Amino acid sequence: MRLLPIIAALCAAPLVALDVSGLEPEAHIAGPTLREKDLKGKVVAVEDWGVNCPICKNSLPQMGKLAKSLAKDSRVVFVGSHVQRRDDATARALLEKAGCDYPVYQGFRVAGAPTSSAIPFAYVVDHRGEVVWSGNPASEHKAFAKAIADAAKAVPTPIPGSLLDGMEVRFAKDMPRRLVIGRNVEGALQQLRARARRGGEAGAEAEAIVARCEAWADETEAAIREALPTCPSKALALGRDYLRTFPTRAASLKAEFAALAKDPALQPLLLSRQTLARLRATPAKTANARKAALARAQMQLRRLDGLAAQGAPEADLADLRAEWQALIAELGAE
Repeated sequence: MRLLPIIAALCAAPLVALDVSGLEPEAHIAGPTLREKDLKGKVVAVEDWGVNCPICKNSLPQMGKLAKSLAKDSRVVFVGSHVQRRDDATARALLEKAGCDYPVYQGFRVAGAPTSSAIPFAYVVDHRGEVVWSGNPASEHKAFAKAIADAAKAVPTPIPGSLLDGMEVRFAKDMPRRLVIGRNVEGALQQLRARARRGGEAGAEAEAIVARCEAWADETEAAIREALPTCPSKALALGRDYLRTFPTRAASLKAEFAALAKDPALQPLLLSRQTLARLRATPAKTANARKAALARAQMQLRRLDGLAAQGAPEADLADLRAEWQALIAELGAE
């Protein structure tokens, strides 16, 4: 039995999405709202508490200060879980008085996390979905805060456009920055293939990284060839990234890309797709930023209405319009 694929799967697994309960809109009590995707790849610190627990109420100001100190750290999400009989009015009053403005839900729980009949009780889940600390956050406050800080330090720094986004890398630490869409990655992949031939855990990881990059290339080329007949601006937008990232593999498509780039009817569509890609690459984190992004998306959608008369391919235009409408729906749902 060959072990390399098994080792590769273990050492280069993608970041997990947490299995949680109590995050439904109707369970929300106070603070910002959360979605499951907001927790993916993050350190999640959870405090179980109740409005009828004297120790819980006394420790709320301490929890509020800790949450505020973490608010600017995008690697961490602090969640309050109310576990006694629900009393939203009392809970909100206590939270406001204590200066707590973090998300609080009724009965929020991460699947597999420890529980305790005594509250307050807290636990820390790292970006891999593993519980790294649990205990009493009032009497063990320093240990709670340290566990959060230590777990945050271990979260990989996101690199925009990296082909290894969401992949844990233990050995080839330089590769997430070298394997970026829009840069020639072929030399780096040659080095990784050489490491893979040497075997061991580092070789297994190298093999998994190569497989990830080749999968992206295969999927991108398939999408380009599918789009060429009906959505040429989409094919051209994908092709520019593909040609820069895998110039040797993409060489057979270079002539078609050059011909498409000369078509004046495609230029407005291509510019619109590039604007769409930039908006998707920089998610709006505040209400004002979402409002600005929504206004920009709506303006782009209106501009598309005037391109049909200028000879833009109908199917291409419809595809692009659908993508802008999907982004507008996402921004409106935030």
